[in-house]
Amino acid sequence: MKSFNELGHIALGTALRQLAAQVSKDAEKIYQKFGFDIEPKWFPVFYVLASKGDDSVVNIAKEINHSHVSVSKIIKEMKAADLIDSYKSSEDSRVTLVRLNDRAKTMVPKMQSQCEAIDLAMQQLEKETSVDLWQALTVVERHLRFRPISARVDEDIADIRVIDYSPKYQDVYKALNVEWISKYWTLEAPDLKALDDPDGYILNQSGSILIALDKEEAVGCCALIKLDTDNYELAKMAVSPKAQGKGIGLLLGEAIINRAKSMGVKRLYLESNSVLIPAINLYKKLGFKAIEGVASPYERCNVQMELHLAAIES
Repeated sequence: MKSFNELGHIALGTALRQLAAQVSKDAEKIYQKFGFDIEPKWFPVFYVLASKGDDSVVNIAKEINHSHVSVSKIIKEMKAADLIDSYKSSEDSRVTLVRLNDRAKTMVPKMQSQCEAIDLAMQQLEKETSVDLWQALTVVERHLRFRPISARVDEDIADIRVIDYSPKYQDVYKALNVEWISKYWTLEAPDLKALDDPDGYILNQSGSILIALDKEEAVGCCALIKLDTDNYELAKMAVSPKAQGKGIGLLLGEAIINRAKSMGVKRLYLESNSVLIPAINLYKKLGFKAIEGVASPYERCNVQMELHLAAIES
């Protein structure tokens, strides 16, 4: 049997707890160094209020991906520390808004100096290790959110499977879409936004991208782009010509619909063109219905469809 220090991934939980403890302890020293006199756990709320101004607990919780209860507790602690004022919204008396008070606002320059110094320090760490820690944590968290390690144990790796996007697939994700779009049309500005910066345009805006693998080779993709809280666009679905005929399009479509359901999406919307007969037939098979009258940023769009997920669940 291996020694504990030789277990590697098996001891991941222990390693992460030790890293978190080390970072938390170091954070206290950094806050003291810059005279930024707040509890480190308050930072996300402080930063949002410093950058966006007055806001509600609900909006702050969404912004920093914390629970409503967690944010409420932090705000209560910050009020006790004389950092926050609260008041009723003039538009809706049921909504309480919070803001940094004058004392807290004098601390914003210290926060900015601290952020810049930490960013520089992390850039230096990346050069030393060749590891972008933030990107690595973000990508791993995204993959485990929908398929945790417990679900991967004893799971056979099939020839064809669907996984979450990671930066290593950016080139193939773009190439797959450029290939089919260029066959009929020219790429348009919205295409370039979604293909050149999938993280900024889709993933960091609460969207999702799935990649289809055939014997570990990326051969297909599909994205969910946020329109609003309840509505997402199914977009950028593509399957390599060499992998067509294997049911990958249907597999991707079913997977992206299931992902949308797990995210609480109520309605999916898509745009296409009547030239793409196999794609239209696939969308119909998935349950999409034709609609009209929605303004589109694409010149090539002459087909619009929607799928109400709540209707499927009922």
